[in-house]
Amino acid sequence: MKTWNVPSAPCWTDLVAADPRAAAGFYARLFGWELGEVPGLDGYRAFLSEGEPVGGLGPRRPGRRPSVWRPYFVAGPDAAGSPAERVALARGSVLGEPVEVPGVCRATLCADGSGAVFGLWEQAGHQGFGRVNAPGAPAWLDLATTDPDGARGFYTEVFGWQARRAAPGAGHPYTEWSLGGQPFGGMTPITEAFPAGTVPRWLVYVSVHDCDAAAARGARLGANVLLPPTTVEPGRFSVLADPQGAMFAVIALAREETARGRPAAGGERAAAMMG
Repeated sequence: MKTWNVPSAPCWTDLVAADPRAAAGFYARLFGWELGEVPGLDGYRAFLSEGEPVGGLGPRRPGRRPSVWRPYFVAGPDAAGSPAERVALARGSVLGEPVEVPGVCRATLCADGSGAVFGLWEQAGHQGFGRVNAPGAPAWLDLATTDPDGARGFYTEVFGWQARRAAPGAGHPYTEWSLGGQPFGGMTPITEAFPAGTVPRWLVYVSVHDCDAAAARGARLGANVLLPPTTVEPGRFSVLADPQGAMFAVIALAREETARGRPAAGGERAAAMMG
């Protein structure tokens, strides 16, 4: 991703897990992540890569959705209306009261019109990601949705993102999200080619040195490899579900993409994900 930790850009991602302790062990062995404290928020920890924060880990509340990764986007103070009001006006949903973490942030969970969950992050001392694109750090976000036209309008209205239709790969359309011409994510429609029961969701990509080795290591640790390592223009990637079912992806960026900070693969990657 080329832009982060600025208004309307990605700034954080976290995992809510039924068994946070087991999840921490899995990602420690897969990525080498350690855990750090988050002052003022009991039961929530930060994932650290090379000592820098790259995400969070918290417990899943009983009766809530399965274990899942969620992205957060900076709620810029200069936009009209409160972040929650903008979500509601764009026909999204606010899923609960904001969580105030003194000296860190004010976070509000929301969903777009098709139900894909994300968070609004109002900064209050914590910038968010300490590093991106480097091995062990987030590198890209993908939205899978049943309503790409509706999602395009929603995220454009709420965050001011630019949506560029990329050339389709194998007949599957792909949209690239950017801010000020700097791409950070993409979108693909959910079709019959997806596994049965696929629901709208955001997918977090983590950069790794070696995609094949990371996917194989994940499988040995109990993950389900949903998409085997596949080569695309920006590098080589694989989609997995951790032992508790949370989906994520790993990508070994090509040298040029690492230098440019952009791991997008456009429609070609979306087509590969759909098999």
